[in-house]
Amino acid sequence: MATVEIDSIEGGISVGVTPRTPDARAFGWTDFSDELVLGVGEHGGRWELEAGPEDVAMLEDIARSVIAGRVREVFAPGRSAVSVTLADGSVETEIGGAAPAGCLPLPFWRRWSRSVKYAPYR
Repeated sequence: MATVEIDSIEGGISVGVTPRTPDARAFGWTDFSDELVLGVGEHGGRWELEAGPEDVAMLEDIARSVIAGRVREVFAPGRSAVSVTLADGSVETEIGGAAPAGCLPLPFWRRWSRSVKYAPYR
């Protein structure tokens, strides 16, 4: 279903998950022992979590939801918003941008921008 790459980095490990289905969304996380950084989107979709049991469970819930295809991303110049629908029906959304284009205010950009609903891994 996917290729998983695990790399040692300074201070921890990095895990990348790339689906074989071209319309599915790749994701990955970095484990720094006391902090987890999960990335799902192009610019948005970055969750900075502690390494406690609740945050590890959240990372697992988001990963399972991405694999199941319950993820949507809205794009604008230099920014994106990633929304992941968890198994319990709640939605986790993270917005991020890259300077300088992603720092410019764009009114209602999440309404008029291109949106992608990603496919499940199978």
